[in-house]
Amino acid sequence: MGNEVDWEAARRQPFAETETPDDWPKSVRPLSWNGISLFGVDDTRGLFWDGKKVKTEVRLGWAATVLAGLIALSTLLTAAATVSMAVTDIIRYLNGN
Repeated sequence: MGNEVDWEAARRQPFAETETPDDWPKSVRPLSWNGISLFGVDDTRGLFWDGKKVKTEVRLGWAATVLAGLIALSTLLTAAATVSMAVTDIIRYLNGN
């Protein structure tokens, strides 16, 4: 029907035979039209190349991890202070102050 993929041709020549721009890393090559067929997506929208999962995670550096920890700690302390003020106000109200 015209939608058939020649998997052997895609695996034989996944990359285009062309020059890359100067600002691209030297190890990066563009895909050929056949090579594009090697990309796939699963039900959870995970990306695959020739049946192997492409790693798409982002890891924070140590500075970002420390900053995130400080933000979480300050949020926790702010919540604790807010709850303690609310409890104090409820006690004052019940005591008639």
